[in-house]
Amino acid sequence: MNRQLAFYQWICRRLQRDEQFSGQPSADLESLRTVLKSCDVLLVAGHSSVDRTFKVIGDSRYARAVLYIGRLHDVADPALRALLADYTPCEPDTQLVIDARLERGLIVEPLSALEGRQIRVCRAQGLSDNEAQDVLRYAISRIGAGGAQSWGALAMMTLLPWRWLPLRWRTGLFRRWAGELIKALSGTVVADAFSFVQFPVMPLVKESEPAARLLRLQPRAITAADFDHSPYFEIIKAPFQLDAIPKGIDALPWKGNQGALAPERQRHLSLVEPPNGHHG
Repeated sequence: MNRQLAFYQWICRRLQRDEQFSGQPSADLESLRTVLKSCDVLLVAGHSSVDRTFKVIGDSRYARAVLYIGRLHDVADPALRALLADYTPCEPDTQLVIDARLERGLIVEPLSALEGRQIRVCRAQGLSDNEAQDVLRYAISRIGAGGAQSWGALAMMTLLPWRWLPLRWRTGLFRRWAGELIKALSGTVVADAFSFVQFPVMPLVKESEPAARLLRLQPRAITAADFDHSPYFEIIKAPFQLDAIPKGIDALPWKGNQGALAPERQRHLSLVEPPNGHHG
């Protein structure tokens, strides 16, 4: 490995190193596993230097968009299943996502790689099974995109004073200057996969002249905020419970409506019901 490559990879690791965060609680992956479906978009709120920059650019609490593949058997095409198995050798029941890294571009990795991060699940409304398979086919075909060294991408993410720019300038500059690696990191490739089946992320435009028609917006780069605000993706939530009280927050015994725990009843109800099974 030459020195330039080693230095580049060292910078990438530094920029992507997650910092400890004691604010909002992280998602419970065990709860999410039960509600996720193929082609769900996971908005990830990481706390690395790169993630903080993406949050500023998009004016969002979420940094990037990750595509949930599912398990190997959720991919209908045998050739694509074999390709995924080559990319990431795993057990048949391992849940996979398409994410990106500065030093590797677009990659496939287990869902467990997102452990400890805040996650929001966005689901395309009315996406058919065939369309979902086409979305996966496009996204999987793009694995490796942005894998070449890009000093320009590192400079764009670290040297520009994004926080001091007006939001309109941030968005405009980002969409104008984003290269292949930045698009892979931000989730633009995920949006392109939905565009492949003519499924919009941003609101459609109704044009009346010269003839009535609908136009689909196609910006050069997409941020996590575009999925979060999209009228065509619904937010999916999985109730979960914490193992410890977050710092700076008080806690009191809870004796509220147990209906709030309905999705988690089998896992957690024994913690709040009296031992004899009768409600007090």
